[in-house]
Amino acid sequence: MIFETPEFLLLLPFLVALAGISLFWPTRSTALAISSIEIIRGSSLLTWRLRLRWLPTTLRWVVLILIVMALARPQKGLTVSQVPSEGMDIVIAFDVSSSMEVPTNSALGTTRLSQAQRVVDPFIKNLEGNRVGVVIFQSKALALSPLTHDIAAIRRRVENLASGLILDGTAIGDGIGEALVLLEDSPARSRVIVLLTDGQNNAGIISPDQATQLAAALDVRVYTIGFFSGVSPDAIQIDAASLQSIADGTEAKYFNASSPEELVNAYSEIGQLERSRIGERRYVGFREYAPALLLPAVILLLGESALRTTWLRRYP
Repeated sequence: MIFETPEFLLLLPFLVALAGISLFWPTRSTALAISSIEIIRGSSLLTWRLRLRWLPTTLRWVVLILIVMALARPQKGLTVSQVPSEGMDIVIAFDVSSSMEVPTNSALGTTRLSQAQRVVDPFIKNLEGNRVGVVIFQSKALALSPLTHDIAAIRRRVENLASGLILDGTAIGDGIGEALVLLEDSPARSRVIVLLTDGQNNAGIISPDQATQLAAALDVRVYTIGFFSGVSPDAIQIDAASLQSIADGTEAKYFNASSPEELVNAYSEIGQLERSRIGERRYVGFREYAPALLLPAVILLLGESALRTTWLRRYP
């Protein structure tokens, strides 16, 4: 049991003290001239009236105590539930350069791009309730979808990603810049870019350092993922230092992913980090007891008024 406005309970000791004074403190009685005491002795009605003369005053004090307790709003919690808090706008930036289309497993016919598409799909699905946008980049960047709550549409966009829409190259800075355009006017509590690439910046008009400064100024976190599945350690072309610098400069994190499993872990950790940043909303169901106190207070007040004007009416 808790009280929403417990400060009203401070009135209770004063009410109890005043009630005790009014009920038990001797008061001077008004004399009433009667011709014979036999009138009183012979009337049981008058006897009960005398015995219960304290009742209306007591009822009035009980009513006041019940009203004060109702004002304190006693409550009892019924259920507690927690749901992820909405308020995240996230742009997924994909490197779709020709190197992403190189087969990583000739037997399965998979490429880094197809692997990334399969991995990011459940990540997007878990963003239900938040807005998501999609940007691709090669020698330039292109926004494929503005921020939207239509998660199904975003999943279809990602499913149909392919190289060749833009001249080949890897413009990481432009990819971040295009994503920032989508997020610039976002009112969300959390604004995020998740950038995946298998190479290093070699094109575009915005350098990664400039893009990092812009993101930091707009309070946008840029998570970077270097994905080099199917590449021998000697052939890795990723500029890990640059990707790490981008993440550090925007208070995010850089991930190395050498396999689809590591890519799954990267997206999972990003999701957990952002949900923990914006927290969870806590819902508590309460049962209010104030109405249950006010109803008897009204009934007692009516009863007290009726007694004072009828059976227990007092004469001066």
